[in-house]
Amino acid sequence: MRYLKQAATVAALTATIGLGFSSPASAADADYENWWFGCNYDSANNFKFRIHYNSNLGGDYRNIGYAVYDFGHVYQGPLKYCGFKSSGSGQNVKNNAASARNSHSTYTGVLYYNSGYKGAADYIWGTVNQLDATYNDNASFNWKS
Repeated sequence: MRYLKQAATVAALTATIGLGFSSPASAADADYENWWFGCNYDSANNFKFRIHYNSNLGGDYRNIGYAVYDFGHVYQGPLKYCGFKSSGSGQNVKNNAASARNSHSTYTGVLYYNSGYKGAADYIWGTVNQLDATYNDNASFNWKS
């Protein structure tokens, strides 16, 4: 049973990253993963995009590994910053981001102004000390190859 669950998780990850996006119908698994595992600091994990509450990668953060159709509506409610007792701790990620870092070696992280991967966007490869188009107005995230 354990291996079956792992195989399903790997298949979902491959489909999500391979296509470069996750449709709303298949977003449930990705939302679950982002909700439960986005606060791990382990550098070996698959969550290669980190969004910060403050400029210059300051304040609290949230790691994101999969596309997020709407930061305001994921697995059990709005996606929140991790709660490490720094500025932004426990705040909603939606419309509260100032900087980001992408450590993925293949994909560009795209932070969108509107939900559903729409509107103005910041394309993030490496470190962005202050977001431009989505500064405190971010609603969704996706990977782009």
